[in-house]
Amino acid sequence: MEDETAEGAVATRWLRFAAVEADVRSPRYADWARGLAADDALLARLAPLTRIEQQPNLVLAAIRFAGVPLRPWRGVAPLVHERWDAIERCVRTRRTQTNEARRLATLLPAFAALPQPLAIVEVGASMGLCLQPTRWSYAYDGGGGDAAPHVLGDPSAPRLAARLDGAMPRMPEVAWSAGLDLHPLSAASDDDVRWLETLLWPVGEGEVDAARLDRLHAAVAIARAHGPVVRAGDLVTDAAALVDEALAEVARGRAATAVVFHTAVLAYVPAGGREAFAETMRARGATWISNEGLGVLPEVRARLDALDASPGEADFCIAVDERPVALADAHGAWVRMLNATAGDGAA
Repeated sequence: MEDETAEGAVATRWLRFAAVEADVRSPRYADWARGLAADDALLARLAPLTRIEQQPNLVLAAIRFAGVPLRPWRGVAPLVHERWDAIERCVRTRRTQTNEARRLATLLPAFAALPQPLAIVEVGASMGLCLQPTRWSYAYDGGGGDAAPHVLGDPSAPRLAARLDGAMPRMPEVAWSAGLDLHPLSAASDDDVRWLETLLWPVGEGEVDAARLDRLHAAVAIARAHGPVVRAGDLVTDAAALVDEALAEVARGRAATAVVFHTAVLAYVPAGGREAFAETMRARGATWISNEGLGVLPEVRARLDALDASPGEADFCIAVDERPVALADAHGAWVRMLNATAGDGAA
């Protein structure tokens, strides 16, 4: 029988995280998750926290932020106990806000297909590292073996590489951009940058993911040089006002299309909030580009199922106004474009 105590429920979720998510992606995190799930004292400390505060992604990052090294759990468990007060403060005040810039490579085809230039709004923008897509160059590998990748943008700019199954996009134009986040991070803050570094999962037996860290540092350098605007606010209640600013840029003739986009954000919003946000997007008149897990937006999932698109290894579905246009890797490694017209009859 499943343990129905608060501590038992936490342990069950952490063991599920280890088996379903961490075993494949991060053996060190799998080891830590199983170790914590077997530690009654730590479970008792986690049990009174909110579900958001108990989530493994957040707690494991907080443990590292407190200076615990990426060694096997048996060796670091005493340090976790010793530093728990600092870990708990971090869990209560910070959130999982990963800015993976390579996701721009999977979003670029959707941006490029719209009338240009764009006025873009990102909700759940964190530090705003995905708000300046034109500051990067892009190298798309079409899967043709030895064929050279197709490069877009300034070759001297930092480069994002991805595999693309579909037509090569053009480089979009961005006339205006702004972001919204509950807890905006600042590229000028070394502490905030260190938090984003800590949110990157370790690979192998605890090695830093050097490629992701390099992309993060490149994105931070862009943000420090060019200053993306990210405002504090809740996407459910505050997105409409920011979208109206983007629409005003269109009305003034400074942009041709207002775009709202987000990646891996709505899974953290309760179902009622997701639907309220969707209603706002449907009513606002801006183009809505979502890049979320396959089951996060029911309308998108229904249309994807109707396409019989065989998601396979895909983590995310990219949709434009709730119509699926692509399947993608969660961290931007590849994107597969779908038949743009096939979903129109699947309302």
